[in-house]
Amino acid sequence: MASHFVRWAYVQNPARMPRLPQKLLEDSWKLNEKRRMRFLAARELLAELMLRVYGMQQLPSLITTSSGRPCFADPDLPDFSIAYAGNQVGVLLAEEGGRAGLDMEIVRAHSRQTVESQLQRLSSGEKAWINAQQDPIEAATQLWTLRQSVLKLTGEGQRDIDSLRLHPASGRLRSTAFPDIQAICDVEPLMVWSCALSPGTQRLRLWEFAEGNSWHALRDVEVNKPNMGPRALRLTSMPPERQVQH
Repeated sequence: MASHFVRWAYVQNPARMPRLPQKLLEDSWKLNEKRRMRFLAARELLAELMLRVYGMQQLPSLITTSSGRPCFADPDLPDFSIAYAGNQVGVLLAEEGGRAGLDMEIVRAHSRQTVESQLQRLSSGEKAWINAQQDPIEAATQLWTLRQSVLKLTGEGQRDIDSLRLHPASGRLRSTAFPDIQAICDVEPLMVWSCALSPGTQRLRLWEFAEGNSWHALRDVEVNKPNMGPRALRLTSMPPERQVQH
């Protein structure tokens, strides 16, 4: 099973978006200009990815879950997740019934106060790992990005942040909502990204989309193999706790 992660550095006034349904275009006018551009760019990127992977000429109908997460109205269509970082939009698409959670962050984009606020919500084990890294600010951003991707997969969001614990030193995580998840997070020169995936996902395909329907294959990540990159993290769920027999 494979998942696809594509990103696009979109312009503020993108060209005509022929793959988006008319109703979606009309609904977008309810948003202010900046949010409208982000909204449309994300859905155009999703539409282009659905064309590339499944041959669909137009974006299928979307609905919004109670947690505010967009998804396809047809439950037989794949799960996806959307994220933004600066002028970049990203889409993670899961195949064959898998689930997806994506987050992206610009390195050092947040103030010291914001970083300190995020650190206060992390566990002692997470903080210890961050302090042991060569660049603690970068490490804190990496863990926060990884955490957000998992919470987007589970649909919990910030209100249930305590339901997730990361153990980066041992390559493990524990979610009370989903017993079996894996997450891959990598640090690039300007951006940190994290993809939370179902356990059956074996390959993560990375793409870059550009104006003029230009696709560039970045790399394929073999999820179960080590050495994904010098600053890459892969966390997998801890095995379920055994019941004590009396």
